[in-house]
Amino acid sequence: MSANEFRLPRGAILFTRDGFQYEFREDLGVVHHGLSLLLARRRTAEGGIRGKVLLKAVGVPKLMELPRIKRARVKLEEQVRLATYLDHPGILRVHGLHKAEGCWYVITEHPSGHSINTLLTLSGECGSRFSPLFTLHVGARAAEALAHAHEAKDAQGRSLNIVHRALDVEHLFVDWGGDVQISDFGLALSDLPGRVSSTVRQPHGDAYYSSPEMLLTGRVDARSDLYALGNVLLELATGRNILDAPDALTEEVKGSLSVRQRARVRRAVKRARLVGSPVGVEDAIWRAATYSQADLEALTAALPQGLGLVLRKLLQPRPEARYQTARELAVELRRWLGEGDAYGRKDAVAELHEMARRSREVIIGLGMRRPRGLQSSQDELSTN
Repeated sequence: MSANEFRLPRGAILFTRDGFQYEFREDLGVVHHGLSLLLARRRTAEGGIRGKVLLKAVGVPKLMELPRIKRARVKLEEQVRLATYLDHPGILRVHGLHKAEGCWYVITEHPSGHSINTLLTLSGECGSRFSPLFTLHVGARAAEALAHAHEAKDAQGRSLNIVHRALDVEHLFVDWGGDVQISDFGLALSDLPGRVSSTVRQPHGDAYYSSPEMLLTGRVDARSDLYALGNVLLELATGRNILDAPDALTEEVKGSLSVRQRARVRRAVKRARLVGSPVGVEDAIWRAATYSQADLEALTAALPQGLGLVLRKLLQPRPEARYQTARELAVELRRWLGEGDAYGRKDAVAELHEMARRSREVIIGLGMRRPRGLQSSQDELSTN
């Protein structure tokens, strides 16, 4: 479903559920499986506003679109079923599936914070980076949420083997209170009973955060999520991404691969082209096959010992050389943080608020919500 296709006016009531009206606010574009992502807010029968939600939506199909729409509906149902096993404060909640006038909606909690991508833009505009300790804090919180997902079991106690597969700077959020949340397990791989498996091996989410094994073979496990988290943390700490290095992809570097390795890269590039991946994905695939330990050392050379060690281990090309579980990673990050004695949530809050204080004009330009205490008047609060 598309808000533009249905010409939905801002303020239109999409449906009513559990005593709340769901009012359309903005079309956020098409996401995976051709689903539309809508921003809505809940209103009481008396007109009172009760917060925002995100809606993944699929509408009434045209005849030629029927197979695609059916697949999209199946994926919506899968996301809701999987969400029943994901009850953690670090994972955005899914409130349920609703059908109205032939359209299907998955209702998801709206993040209380801002994406890592927005925080990167903010720090870039201000000319300063968040501290290494702040990066460790974000990593520890995210690792705990991933551990919950990776360790989830079904009602019979069988592991669901959940892999997010699309963790990147747009799916990780930090709020002004220092809390971290992961969004959208809609692309997750899992052993959920009745799940419809994809037969196409392709990158999910932003390819520049995908693990080498996802880019090169399509085969992933929980360690692939840890790689993606490592690349997000590297960017938060340094502004650099290990897979985004076009100047390093010289013919000499490509030629250093063995005949077998080059053949594997070419197969991966061919698969990416067949599924219509953006052109830049090809560079990410080549980089995943060619970057070295020396590249990792150079990218992390200026970081403190703890963060540098963690990132170099997270970003190893071979899964067996990384941390093996999110729980292990969380413990390691907490150790470098001093279990809250050296740097805790209050310190993260103070750093976020100091960044906000120094960049009020940038925050306004980015359309960001500001932390309490920075608004000069109640009139400045957004009601969108």
